[in-house]
Amino acid sequence: MPAARPDRLLRALPPPRSALLAAVVFLLWTVVGATWFLRTYLGPVTLDQVLFHLHNGGLDYADPRMIRRACRCLLVVLALTVISLFLLRRMRRWHGRALLALLGTGAVVSVNATVSDPCQPEPGGGDYLARHYVDPRRAGVQPPAVKPDVLVVFVESLDEAYTRTRRPEAALLPALTQLQDDFQTLGELHNLSGASWTVGGMFTALCGVPLQRVGLMSHNSLEYSRRFFAGGRCLTDLMADAGWEISFYGGASLQFAGKGRFLQEHGVARRFGAQEWRAMGVAVPTAGWGLLDSDLTQLAWADMQRPRTGDAARMSVLLTVDTHGPSGAHDGGCANPADLDDTDEDDAPAEIMRGALRCTDRVVAQLVQRFLAQRDGRPKVVWVQGDHLNPEPLLDAELQPRPQGRTVFHALARFDAEGRVLPGPDQQRVFSHVDILPTLAEAIGLRWTAPEHRLGLGVSLLGGTGPRTLAEQVGMRTLDARLSCRSPLFQRLWLNAT
Repeated sequence: MPAARPDRLLRALPPPRSALLAAVVFLLWTVVGATWFLRTYLGPVTLDQVLFHLHNGGLDYADPRMIRRACRCLLVVLALTVISLFLLRRMRRWHGRALLALLGTGAVVSVNATVSDPCQPEPGGGDYLARHYVDPRRAGVQPPAVKPDVLVVFVESLDEAYTRTRRPEAALLPALTQLQDDFQTLGELHNLSGASWTVGGMFTALCGVPLQRVGLMSHNSLEYSRRFFAGGRCLTDLMADAGWEISFYGGASLQFAGKGRFLQEHGVARRFGAQEWRAMGVAVPTAGWGLLDSDLTQLAWADMQRPRTGDAARMSVLLTVDTHGPSGAHDGGCANPADLDDTDEDDAPAEIMRGALRCTDRVVAQLVQRFLAQRDGRPKVVWVQGDHLNPEPLLDAELQPRPQGRTVFHALARFDAEGRVLPGPDQQRVFSHVDILPTLAEAIGLRWTAPEHRLGLGVSLLGGTGPRTLAEQVGMRTLDARLSCRSPLFQRLWLNAT
């Protein structure tokens, strides 16, 4: 076959103006398609959330169903691009300009409907985080004489409203609702924008500051991506320094969105995610986010029975996956054999989420009960909470109205060495994820010097008549707006810069 002549190849290429038009049309449809995809499957998101996931990578370890949906969305974008170019070539010039203007307007409207930036600096400016941050490195934190074993469970996207169905006989979380009644709730746990996704929720609860994007498209981008809050101290750091052995059990990949690097750099010596379970011979589903909750809780409990290293106290952190949006997952460990058919995950999302909630409810409550039933003469602390709110709850029609707005599920229990419940303050507070760090620190028995009851940006809710939380001082809307602005202190803490 004779080689093609260079002049023929050049004539086959589209003219520069046509290529530019095709690129513009494709870009506009991509923006419309990407934002529609985010709204449909993840709900409205913040700019920080989008950029953090892009910067920290691991998207290839996301739920394969989401990747397939994204590919289908891309095919639709390509088809719409071809159709638009076909129409533009056959339209009069002013008709074509009107079509491009309409497409551009649609892209802007779609972005505004999907991505928000809640930042509103306080009057006078300044670094709001720096004005209120109590650095755990300088607080003189001391461990208790007798260290308790600690169990912290982050339940994926667990809304407090799931405990209050309109029809009691159709309860979605019967076991965890009872656990709340038996334990202690501390009031209204509200979601900050910087804690509105999994890594953000875990980080904010354990480190006392909302997670911000750092370094993207800057000259320090590579340096930022190699760090994860290197100059900051989190609850896990404080406990590891004091002699606790800390383990993390998750069903999803540790490589997703920097989660594994966060845990590794902040005192969590033993870490289990989808890849680690597979390496141990566990059959992890290829579809979905990873190991489902019925297997995850069983494996975590089995590992928690391993022989101790000396007399070291333990902290076990668990993160579930079953109730991940947009519609949860079928968990064969909780289903009747007759229910395990070939139903497409997209066919009945509300029913799938209903089953996922009930499965997670059962297996998490069972894990907590097993943990507390140990008669080993050790004090124990249990904290169960949603990592964040699901942006698009499926079952609103089944839930009671929420006059105070949507809040995150949480429950705390403390037991002495004899298994007796330790009482806490009988008051209901308004708080956010940042208040969990000092609250858990005091629940575990850590003590520190002034300022009393405060660590990070938070206030301990066990401090009786102690200081008010930032949410109580300025209101959640104002607090979220101020903490969503870029903080030079956060950037320095990330890099461990002076």
